[in-house]
Amino acid sequence: MIDEGGSQGAGVAMLSRGQERLLRYLGTFPDALSKAWDVPRDVSLPGLSDAMGVVRSGLNQPLNGLLEIEFISVRVAHVLGGGTRRRQVYHITESGRAWLAEHPSLEEPMSNARPHGGLKTSTIVGRDEELQTLDALILKHNKALIGGLSGVGKTTLLRAWVDGQSVPVRWATLNELSDPASIMADWMPDEKALPKDLEAMVEHAADQGPSVLVVDDLHRLPQRHEDGVSQLLEGLHERQQVVVLAGRLPLPDRFDWPLLHLGNLAPNDAKHLLGEHLEDDLRQRVAKALDGHPMAINLYREGEPLPEASEDIQVFVKQTMLNGLTNEGLDGLDTMVLFPRALPSEVAPGVQSIEELDERALLRWSADGLDVEVQHLIRNVRRTMLDQKRLTLLHQRASDHWEKHLENPAYAVLHLYHQLALEREDLGSKMDEQFERLVVGQSGALAVIFDRATQQRPEDESLHYWAGRIALHRQEHERVRQHLESVQTDELRNELAYGLAVLEGQTEEAERLLSEQLNGASTVDAARWLLKAAVQRVDDRLFDEMNSTNLDDVRTLLSRINLPDEIGARSSITVSMSLIQHTMALLTGDRERAKSLVEGLESLSHSHDPIVLHAQLKSELSFSTGTEADHTRMYDQAVAAQPTLFHKAAVGLTFVEHLVRSGSELAPTVFETLPLPDAWMEMGTTHHRYAARWWYLKGHLDAAKSATALREAARCFRQAGCVNAARSAARRLHRVL
Repeated sequence: MIDEGGSQGAGVAMLSRGQERLLRYLGTFPDALSKAWDVPRDVSLPGLSDAMGVVRSGLNQPLNGLLEIEFISVRVAHVLGGGTRRRQVYHITESGRAWLAEHPSLEEPMSNARPHGGLKTSTIVGRDEELQTLDALILKHNKALIGGLSGVGKTTLLRAWVDGQSVPVRWATLNELSDPASIMADWMPDEKALPKDLEAMVEHAADQGPSVLVVDDLHRLPQRHEDGVSQLLEGLHERQQVVVLAGRLPLPDRFDWPLLHLGNLAPNDAKHLLGEHLEDDLRQRVAKALDGHPMAINLYREGEPLPEASEDIQVFVKQTMLNGLTNEGLDGLDTMVLFPRALPSEVAPGVQSIEELDERALLRWSADGLDVEVQHLIRNVRRTMLDQKRLTLLHQRASDHWEKHLENPAYAVLHLYHQLALEREDLGSKMDEQFERLVVGQSGALAVIFDRATQQRPEDESLHYWAGRIALHRQEHERVRQHLESVQTDELRNELAYGLAVLEGQTEEAERLLSEQLNGASTVDAARWLLKAAVQRVDDRLFDEMNSTNLDDVRTLLSRINLPDEIGARSSITVSMSLIQHTMALLTGDRERAKSLVEGLESLSHSHDPIVLHAQLKSELSFSTGTEADHTRMYDQAVAAQPTLFHKAAVGLTFVEHLVRSGSELAPTVFETLPLPDAWMEMGTTHHRYAARWWYLKGHLDAAKSATALREAARCFRQAGCVNAARSAARRLHRVL
């Protein structure tokens, strides 16, 4: 609470408690900030209000008192994420720092630092009993759920509770597109390679040591991902991790956890949110009129009419809080209530209204002050006020906005999200050119979008086809089967069924479906299907195990290829066939055959061709008795010639696998130079195979994370259609465990 009554003597300034807290908070920021062009929102009036836990008008007197004695200064600057206009910001002065030096705090110093997951520390009033109840629930069950109305202070209570924890706190906030992978990314934002296999996620999170794992806004979890998120959280609880959830009631039945039901504040406590500059009688009346609802009190502006006793908070927000907005502010608010998740303020639509909305406490910011969304209570109330005509206009404007940002996969998905709301008939066709690029990092969001699309238009087989493709990527077998039932076109149905058969290791069924796909296909398409199947077979192995590939099957597939007449396609297919045959020669130890094939590739191009150099390196590593220095020189030459980062990385994998096989101490060093599995914007079987090999090598080279890495390797091998390799990786995992 911010109180007044501080006075200044002739010598040393005497500060009120509120003034001291403000000064200590501003003292956590560096002096250089006072001259910076861009400053964080934390030092603007809204940021100070959030940090102090009081309404903005409650800061006026303590700030003015500090300005009067020149302990702080005020200027106008551009606030990061705060819109285009400059705003007032506050800085501590040399005199203010001198006072702090002379008056060390006896309490825990305030800090703008954040623990794991980007969580800000928080102040709280009137919740001592609830904090004790939460402690008791955690002590008894090692897990808990905080539930209550929107805006009642669930997040604030959680932040206050985690401030008192002695172990790391990892915080995830859900949105309409969240899935288990996005939760992991929130918990561990600094990790560059996170697994996507559910068991590997549990393993990885548990391996971090004792921690508190928080999931906020659970009510926003899309139904599409309830199963996966539930498995993740229950798995972590079983591994003795403390897991705390928070969300607006009611919540899905599967989250029937020990519940702390959070109600409104008692008026005597709630009044402290208003600051001490108001008369106590008025503060008590405001708190009682607003039924002790923390967010409603935070939205209250002096002089505004209070609700009648019969009115609820939502009516008050609708009739009082929103009526004071300008037309521009209301339009910006409407734009932002459609956000499916918090978005970067610098690129989000409605940015021109951010200053007005923020000044009225209608916005909710991410911990780093960059992402923004409308406060949930406000969003819920405003959305009920929008008719279908207005919603259609807003979705169209949002769609047009994100269409200008399609190069970013996260924004391309938002474009699809609004296209779905507009019930565009061509939603499925838009995926043809975007699928491989978007599914890499946005499969969770895509799954939600197409799940809703198939519910809206269950008769549209193209939507079911793409939903099935997404489920295949995520290895959700049953969902693939569900969507298959609604796909009638033979070509589309066979493609999904073939992918499922490969994923499940049903070799005979995969063969039958491949033959059906070849019927009626062009010479070029048939050749590419056969090449893909041949590569899948020849790559279905681990580098450190005896070769178990049925090479006769590979030879049969290659023999069925008819070379097309078109020169470009013919040349490309010939090179691919030669590379497969070269790999087979290496696997059978046929040195002369391997040499002959490399010479054949060289005759089609030249001796410095990147494909030729990579093939020569593979032969050298397989057959030569040369020194490690010789091999390293060949590796450097082959890498330097490669045309793309991915091709360089593929050569690197070849070399590291050889180094591991030979027990070289150089292996970890070279492995560290390889790009991470998610480095590629576009995916496909080749990239899945890269990810599988990368994780499998990590399982060899990082003993502490071996189990996690091998689980993820097995998942990636399955995704690449390499079922035998996946099984072998799983067997190695069992040996590790």
